[in-house]
Amino acid sequence: MDVAPILPPKSPLAQTQEKFTRYLRDPSNVPIPEGLNPRRMKVYQELVYENILSLLSGFFPVMDSLYTETKWRALISEFIRDFKSETPYFPKLGEEFIFFLSSRENRDKDLPFLLELAHYEWIELELYVSEETRSQPISSEALSTVKLSLSPLAMPLAYHYPVHQIGEDYKPLEAPDEPSYLMIFRDDEDQVKFYELQLASYQLLVHISETPGLSASEYLTALCPENYADPASFVGHGMSLISEFNELGLFKAC
Repeated sequence: MDVAPILPPKSPLAQTQEKFTRYLRDPSNVPIPEGLNPRRMKVYQELVYENILSLLSGFFPVMDSLYTETKWRALISEFIRDFKSETPYFPKLGEEFIFFLSSRENRDKDLPFLLELAHYEWIELELYVSEETRSQPISSEALSTVKLSLSPLAMPLAYHYPVHQIGEDYKPLEAPDEPSYLMIFRDDEDQVKFYELQLASYQLLVHISETPGLSASEYLTALCPENYADPASFVGHGMSLISEFNELGLFKAC
């Protein structure tokens, strides 16, 4: 039989620290720890809250714009109070905020596209702050034979909602019949941009992302539908598309 380890009692300092952090998370319901200056505690709590609010408002500007100030502040307070972040790094709070949104018990009351919008905005941020170097386009002579992989600064994504169109003037309450396929990438001026894709283009880019190391013609041949009337035409059309994506810097040679 497993026996739970006997833990030593918490020191007075550890107990104070625990009460301190509980107050910072939920100052409306948790009393200020005994012996600490209430005015200073309030200033410290407001600094923590305002810093996190400012960061998340900057990380998710479109989502922020969809809320009233009161409701946005309430959502941030809920995040601070209820979610146990796994990272001490402020730049990673965006990802933690998405985990929080996906785990909320009352998320059914949110706008139906909220989680997808948050993910889209987070990907934009991740690409913007990435320390990866943008790939230079592969020469046209080598493009058909070189072993390809997707640039770390490019990501094909699929959403039920057209997240790239959502804003204060467009808040769809139902998902369209067709998903939205996007390529999000960082360009040569370090600006994050998106490119709307057709399903076939999305499938091609996902295939390259998931199985790097094939040539362009091998990827296209693998994606050519069975019994296609003119496989050579399919590959030729696909090479034009790959050439266009290559000029955007979406590929790198393995």
